[in-house]
Amino acid sequence: MTTDGSAARIPHADVLREVARLGGMIDEDFEPDDRRVPTPLGDRPVPSPIQALLSVVWPEGRVRPPRRGARFVTYEDGDAYEVTFPQLVDGDPVAPDRACFIIAFNESTQYHWVIDLDDAHPDDPWVHQVDHDFHDAEFDGPERLSQMLAALQIP
Repeated sequence: MTTDGSAARIPHADVLREVARLGGMIDEDFEPDDRRVPTPLGDRPVPSPIQALLSVVWPEGRVRPPRRGARFVTYEDGDAYEVTFPQLVDGDPVAPDRACFIIAFNESTQYHWVIDLDDAHPDDPWVHQVDHDFHDAEFDGPERLSQMLAALQIP
């Protein structure tokens, strides 16, 4: 919700700033729709700020076919890790008690970036990094999407 109580239609200004820094922009023809996706808790609507992120247009050469997302890197302890954002994964349940939606994938660590479609702030949702092999092992220590994007760099 926004400060006036209305549902946000676009991502938070901090998210938009990071997308712009990374060279992306929301498709000028973007219009939210009534898209629903299957989750471990049943079908859920995809909030319009998340739909807007999925419509981002990236510069030529940055998109990774067939993934459709753009390639970025993040650094941890001096090591570079490749991240594809956004990258959707269909039919891969992550946590049986959440309306999970995978929005990115760290190609190096094999961690999914997962949001909960029931998040109260879909304009800058909490992102959990979840091991693609051990989904139930950890599901804590989230960061806001804007913080996760701030750590990405253009390779």
